[in-house]
Amino acid sequence: MKKLPVAVRIAVGISVPVLIAAGIFVFIKYGSPPCLFHAMTGIYCPGCGAGRALRALLEFRIGDALQYNLLFTLSIPLALLYLIKGYVSVIAGREVMKRVRITDRGAWICCGVIIAFLILRNIPVKPFSYLSPEVFL
Repeated sequence: MKKLPVAVRIAVGISVPVLIAAGIFVFIKYGSPPCLFHAMTGIYCPGCGAGRALRALLEFRIGDALQYNLLFTLSIPLALLYLIKGYVSVIAGREVMKRVRITDRGAWICCGVIIAFLILRNIPVKPFSYLSPEVFL
């Protein structure tokens, strides 16, 4: 990793938390936008319900978050790990955690899981209908 100048690291260190706080404020005040894919097709995309799941997580309602979008909620810890790792690496000016590489096979597996989730959550019979975000409204 190329070492960034101190001024850039300080700017990132200050601006990222401020932007996250502002984003959370706007999200809580105005909510998430409706899913255009669902509005145009009537099919639940893999992200449908993620906004409600995020709101439920911010309110510490883990069960509701899992019901709104299981895949999104379960992927949050891994996404946070990568984001925090990147943030701390920029602030420290060096890699602070061992680099984890995603292989081509791993990327294809992730794509397969997302596509399977897309298909399964749109099957209108139990138990697949439990993956639909509308079931729990």
